[in-house]
Parts: sequence; C-alpha cells; structure tokens
Amino acid sequence: MNKFKTILLFLVLVVLVDFAVENRSLPPPELKLFSFSLGQVPVFLLFYASLALGLLVGWVGHVLRLRKKKKQAIAALTQEEQTKGA
Repeated sequence: MNKFKTILLFLVLVVLVDFAVENRSLPPPELKLFSFSLGQVPVFLLFYASLALGLLVGWVGHVLRLRKKKKQAIAALTQEEQTKGA
C-alpha cells in the first residue's frame, strides 16, 4: 500500500508540473476585479491558488463539523448521566 501511495503521489506531481509548464503564457493574462487591475499572474498559479483555497475551505469545514459532533456527544453524555443520577 505504501508503494501505491508513493507512485500515486509521483504521478500527481508529474501532472502538476506538466500543467505548469504547458500553461505558462507570455505575457500572462491580466487579472481584473470590478474594473481594477490586480496584475498579471500565470494561469498555473491561479489554478494552484484556487486548489489551495478549496483545500483550506474544505479542511476548515471538516474541523468545524468535528467540533460540533464532539460537543453534541458531550452534551448527550452529560444529559444521560443526569438522567441516571436523578
């Protein structure tokens, strides 16, 4: 299983490097937001930044969901203890 993960990681890295090499254009496209120029960034950096932001948002959502489940479990446990003690 460990060799499979290593090979899979290597393949993903090859795809990411190939994507970066093939999508670097000169000059890079200009980014605009509400008619304001934000500068020029290569396409592959936009993709990588979007990917990183998506991973971060997903991770934060996962952590928040785990905290909520933990609080619910603690509340249910304390409620159960109170009903047994009464």
